Amino acid sequence: MTPDNRPRLQLLSFERIDKGALVGKAKVRLPNRLEIDGIGVFQKDGRRWAQMPSEVVRDRDGNPLKDEKGKVRYRSPLKWANSDLQERFNEVLIGLIEAEHGPLGSEQ
Repeated sequence: MTPDNRPRLQLLSFERIDKGALVGKAKVRLPNRLEIDGIGVFQKDGRRWAQMPSEVVRDRDGNPLKDEKGKVRYRSPLKWANSDLQERFNEVLIGLIEAEHGPLGSEQ
């Protein structure tokens, strides 16, 4: 398979939310056909990024754990092998969103 016809990341859906730094949530299909839903797309302080789906960190009684500022802690079981892969994913996903839904817009 040549680079021009190899499978690419596909944007399956994007829901605009605009709450704080959160711009919206995306669902994608990776080139290996794995679908990931609930990817957060954020924008703050001149920076834009995508964050894999996450879940609330809970104590043994099921209560949400909070950080030193009192905010609920989250974790994602999905991690990129390195920051270069993460950055490339951010660029491609945000590019796909903007190509289909227009610019993300001004800073929140």
